[in-house]
Order: sequence, then structure tokens, then C-alpha cells
Amino acid sequence: MSDAAVAPASEPRGGLHHTVDDENIAILVERFYAAVQKHPTLGPVFNPRLEGRWDRHMSQMKDFWSSVLLRSGRYSGYPLGAHFGVPGMAPERFDDWLVLFRQTLDELYEPPYADAIHTMAQQFAQRFTGALFGQER
Repeated sequence: MSDAAVAPASEPRGGLHHTVDDENIAILVERFYAAVQKHPTLGPVFNPRLEGRWDRHMSQMKDFWSSVLLRSGRYSGYPLGAHFGVPGMAPERFDDWLVLFRQTLDELYEPPYADAIHTMAQQFAQRFTGALFGQER
């Protein structure tokens, strides 16, 4: 992936996307958060916090990842702020989040794209844990 927008949309080869676009970002977010809701450690953190608001959260996350990956500018907000004071939030949950996110990426994207997106997610996790818990990852 480059500093500019990612390559234009195209059909997945072998079931894996070899580009990043808003359509497959939406699939990523939907699959990932469906798995989060069922996850043994992430579900208990996210579900009470987002009860009745999952659709809104997923819409925001689609905009967030579109802004990060495609530089669409669709997201405006302060994502870190939403994570302060969340019951059950702990540094270990970021590890769980990253593992589950990587699994979802590997189901959707060819390795170079999955790797690049995961690297960005790791950077966010590092910043968040540093800000929330004063820890470097």
C-alpha cells in the first residue's frame, strides 16, 4: 500500500481481495465485529458498551478504516476517547483484538494487504495502550 489511495477495486482472486476498497472494508468490519460479539474475552467488554448501538459503531468503524486505508476523510472523531473508562478494558484485550483482527484480515485479503492493514492496527493498539495504561506494546 502506498501513501496515496490503494489500488482500485477488483474481483478477489482465490477468494482473497488483492485491493482495498470501501466494499471490502465494510465486509471486514462486519465480519470482525460479528466475531468480537461472540469472543470469550472481547464480547464481555464490547457487548455491554455497545448494546443497542452496534449498527452505529460498525458504521463509524467503516468510516474510520476507510479514512485510514483509503484516505477518504469520512471519519471525524477521537477514537481513543471512547476507550477510556470501559469496564474490562485491559492491555490484554488489545492482544486479543489484534489476533482476531488478523484472523479476519487473513480470510479477506492477500498477504501483502493483510500485513499492511495489520501493521496499522498494531500501531493503533500501541498508541491506545500507551495512552490508556501508560504501557508500550
